[in-house]
Amino acid sequence: MNNILQKFLVSSDIQRWLEKQVYTVEKTEQFYKKTDKDSQCYYLRCFPDQYFKVMTNSKGDEDRSPVSEELYITERKKHIGRKVVKKIYTVNIDDEDFVLFEYLKSLKGIYIFVSYCKDAQSLQNSKVIETLQPFVLKEINNDKKYSDMSLAMYVKPMEYNLDKLFEQIDAFEAANLFFWQVPRRIYVRDGVVLVLYKNLRLLHHYKVNFQRKHMSATLHRLRVLMRRTATILETFEDLFNPNVSRFCRTLLLRYHEETKFLRYLYFLEELCATRDTAKLSLYSELKTLISEEEKLVTQMLLSKPFSQLIQILTRELYEQENEQYYGLKKAVKKVVRVRLKKFEVQLGKTSEGYNDEMLEELYISMDTLQTLLEDFFHIIGEKETQMVVDELNILLKPLREYRNCKEREMIMKGIKEQSDYTILDIEPLLCEHVKELEEKILNALKLLRTSKFYI
Repeated sequence: MNNILQKFLVSSDIQRWLEKQVYTVEKTEQFYKKTDKDSQCYYLRCFPDQYFKVMTNSKGDEDRSPVSEELYITERKKHIGRKVVKKIYTVNIDDEDFVLFEYLKSLKGIYIFVSYCKDAQSLQNSKVIETLQPFVLKEINNDKKYSDMSLAMYVKPMEYNLDKLFEQIDAFEAANLFFWQVPRRIYVRDGVVLVLYKNLRLLHHYKVNFQRKHMSATLHRLRVLMRRTATILETFEDLFNPNVSRFCRTLLLRYHEETKFLRYLYFLEELCATRDTAKLSLYSELKTLISEEEKLVTQMLLSKPFSQLIQILTRELYEQENEQYYGLKKAVKKVVRVRLKKFEVQLGKTSEGYNDEMLEELYISMDTLQTLLEDFFHIIGEKETQMVVDELNILLKPLREYRNCKEREMIMKGIKEQSDYTILDIEPLLCEHVKELEEKILNALKLLRTSKFYI
C-alpha cells in the first residue's frame, strides 16, 4: 500500500515530463457548503456524469455518497467560495502512484504534484522525484493554503518570503520608515503584521530619541504612533490573540493619554513666546511644569510595562499562524467601508442637533479612518483614498482645532488652580476663535450629511 504522501508546488513545465508518461486523466469540479467548524461538506462532480456529496470530519476522514445530477445542480447554486475545477493526471511507475493536479478557470496556473510511496525509504530513493526537481517550486506538505478548501474559500495562493519583508523593514533607517509601504499582493495578516512591526520600530526609535533630547516634535510622533498602533490592533483584532491585543491596546492608549499633558505644555510654551501680552510668570510656570512632566514621561518610557508591551506585541507578530488566506486589499476595503458606514450613521444623527460627546465620536471615527487610509492608501487606490481624505478633512480639520481649544482651556484653568501664583494670567493663551470654529463645524456637518463615501 502506498501510504507516504509528498506534495510539491510545481511549474507548468512539468507537462513536458507528463507527455512522455503513460497516464490516466480525470476532470473534476467541487464546491463547498457551510458547515460547523469541526466538519467540511463539499459536492464533487467527476466528469461527465458522476456526482457525490463528501463529508469530512475533524480527523480528515471522508464519507462519500452518490447524489443525483438534479441535487448537485441545486446545491451548486448555494455554494460558498469559488468552484474548484481541475484535471487529475495519474501515473504509475514501479508500482508507485504519482498524481499531477492541474487547476483550471480562476485557479489556472497552479500545478500540484503528489507522490504516493510505499514507505519512507522508497520516498528517499525515488528516481521520479529526483528527476522532477527542476520543476519543483516548493514542498507544500504543511502549506494549508494549497488545500482544496483553502483554494475554494480564499484568494489564489501568493508566494513571498515574509522573513525577507521583515528584513526590508530592518534595513530602513528608522527616520525613513514612514516611507516604507506594505506590498500590494499579500495576505491580510502578513500585511497588518508588517505595518505593526514598522510601527514598533518607530516607537522604539522615537522613545530613545525623546530620552536623549526632549523635543516637542519627537513626543508628537511618539504619541501618533501609539494611537495608530492601537487603532490597527482594534481594527484587525480577529487576527491576533485577543488577550494580547487587548493588553497592548489598553497600554498604548493609556500612555497616549498620560503624555497628552506634556504635549500641550510644549505647545503652550511655544505659544507663550509669541504672545506679547503673556506675563513672565506664566512662561516660568510652564517651564517648571515641563521640566517636571518630562521626568515623569521619561520614567514611563523606561518602565518595565512599556518594554514588555513592545516585547509581547513583537512576539505575537511572529508566533501567530495565519490560516485564513484572505488578500489584504479585500480585507482593508471591507473594514474601511464598515467604518465609513458607521461614520455616515453618526453624521445622520447630527441633523437633529449635536453636543460635544457626539462630536468626539465623530472625531474618533475620522481619526480611525485617517489611520487606515494613510497606512493602506496604495492598497485601496490612491485616487479613491484622496477623494475620501479630502471630504473628511472638511470636518476633521476644524473639529481637531476645536478639540484642541477646549483641551487648552481646561489645561490652562487646571494650571491656574494649582499654581502658587494666585493671580496667574492665562487669558493670552486661551483660544479666541471658538465661535468661528463652531460655525465651520456646523457647515461641514451640513455638507457631509449630503455625501456618500465610496471605496
